Amino acid sequence: MKIHTLNFTPENWMELVQELGQLDRFDAQWQAIERRERQTLKELKIMATVKSIGASTRIEGSRLTDKEVEILIDNLDISNLSERDQQEVAGYYEALNLIAESQADITISEGSIRQLHNVLMKYSDKDQFHRGNYKITPNRVERTEADGTKTPVFETSAPGWPTQEAMTSLLEWYNNDSKTHLLIKAAVFVYEFLSIHPFQDGNGRLSRLLATLLLLKSGYAWIEYVSFEHEIEHRKKEYYKNLMNAQRQRPGEEVVEWVYFFLDCLKNIQVQLLEKVKEKEKRETIGMREQLVYTIVENNPGISSGEIAERINIPPSTVKRMLSELVAARNLIVHGAGRSTSYSIAATDLVKRDVGLLFNNNERVKDFTLPQLGAFFQIKKIILTPLFKWAHPDEWSRRLSQNGLYFTIEAVTAKGIVATQSYAVATYNDPHYFQPVFIVTPNIVLPDSLIEKGIAKIDFPVRCFITLSGSVDSFDFDIMLVTDQG
Repeated sequence: MKIHTLNFTPENWMELVQELGQLDRFDAQWQAIERRERQTLKELKIMATVKSIGASTRIEGSRLTDKEVEILIDNLDISNLSERDQQEVAGYYEALNLIAESQADITISEGSIRQLHNVLMKYSDKDQFHRGNYKITPNRVERTEADGTKTPVFETSAPGWPTQEAMTSLLEWYNNDSKTHLLIKAAVFVYEFLSIHPFQDGNGRLSRLLATLLLLKSGYAWIEYVSFEHEIEHRKKEYYKNLMNAQRQRPGEEVVEWVYFFLDCLKNIQVQLLEKVKEKEKRETIGMREQLVYTIVENNPGISSGEIAERINIPPSTVKRMLSELVAARNLIVHGAGRSTSYSIAATDLVKRDVGLLFNNNERVKDFTLPQLGAFFQIKKIILTPLFKWAHPDEWSRRLSQNGLYFTIEAVTAKGIVATQSYAVATYNDPHYFQPVFIVTPNIVLPDSLIEKGIAKIDFPVRCFITLSGSVDSFDFDIMLVTDQG
């Protein structure tokens, strides 16, 4: 099998499919974590940014520790960056922020890559003459050893038209390959970019920024909260070994080992990310009284707020407030209403995951009820089944546009307040996927979207209706919404 100009022949395809499946399945788990742990994730993102900057610049020879990087970022004075290490940190920080804030608008193109290089090298005095421009002299890849000496890793594309031609070919392949799995595409892109080494300096740092950008644009949002660069730093010898072993056979080299290394790095950081989330959850300071209330409910399912207040001698109004917060955080479930209200622990197995709602020409409306505070309904994926034969994505995407499909969600609260919102199916068609399977980003979540619509207080139960409509009488697709419900 060929990917771009490279050979890719895994010995065990089933093993590779399982690896990719494991990485992709993490996404569903991560979406639930994102919804539940927003404040925790803000802190993880800050930590990941510091680790990424520190690791990526140290791989290239910087001497700053993560703590020194953090202090530098917190007290960044662009006018006073006298040392090269500081200049590199400032440039990497700005480039990483640009990707985080604008990844949806950054195309995978020569112009975008040149601009990212320009930002990356912005504060480096010695790099002003070449930033944003391809190299004009040869630049072999070298590894910096512990004693400061440099060991050749591999030769790169010659400056001038060979570099220009190689970059044009790489980007043309990436933007037109609709068959290769997105994670393998990212791995191959990074490898080929490093092999070309298009800029005079900063290629290693830029390759790691591009890896983050490609993963974000491919829908792997979790990469923002952990440091890919930090993983590479810890596996620096393995990183260079895989590059060098493949590069020795250039052109037409075999890149299986490099791809497996890239995927293994992603698996490791997924594990690290889950561990960090769990650690933060444990340290999360829900007050001592809230913890006591939770424990009482855990040991006495079905207990009322009045009984809890009597047990711990706290005013009923205070207990009700704490219970409401625990229910809103989906730690507790509320049952009944008025004097018969009671509480129990929100067991995770009560959440139904990956529930499909099928819409077709004969069945265009679905309805359901959010019975009480803490209940939710989340749309995370749209799967289209074309009712016609197709060979190229343009065929079904054109039909989708002609059908003008959209679904409308109408929610009616217990007090009769009605909120309606429509969503065009085609807006979720990410051209990077080339398949009629769309990731809903951000997820559509009820009752959260009602609050976003300006409804300050939601009275339960809430009756909800989802209606599929279009600009034609008969649709060319069956549509399934993939949801989580709890």
